[in-house]
Amino acid sequence: MDATEAFLIEFDPTVITYEEILDLWSDMHAPFYPSKCQYRSAIFYCNEKQLDAAKAKVEELGKRGQRKVYVDIEPVSAFYRAEEYHQDFLDKQMSSSAI
Repeated sequence: MDATEAFLIEFDPTVITYEEILDLWSDMHAPFYPSKCQYRSAIFYCNEKQLDAAKAKVEELGKRGQRKVYVDIEPVSAFYRAEEYHQDFLDKQMSSSAI
C-alpha cells in the first residue's frame, strides 16, 4: 500500500485560520520538485472554502517561484498515526546526539 507522510493539524479557526496555516506552510516549503508518493507535497482540505484557499495558495506559489508547483490537493481521508519511533523524531535525534 502506498502511503504519504503527513501531519494532522487540529486548529481553532478563531485563533488561526486555514489560510494562515497555508501561509506558514508555503513560507517553509518549496514544492518545486516532483516526488514519489511517500514524500510528495500535498494539501488536504475539509470543505469547499478550504479547497479554494488551497488552490489559490498553489497558484500564488507558481507565480512567486515562476516554476511548476508539484502539490496534490485532496480531500481529507483516513489518517493513521505513525509508529512510536517516528513520533517526535527530531527531539529524539537531538537527545541521542547530546549524549
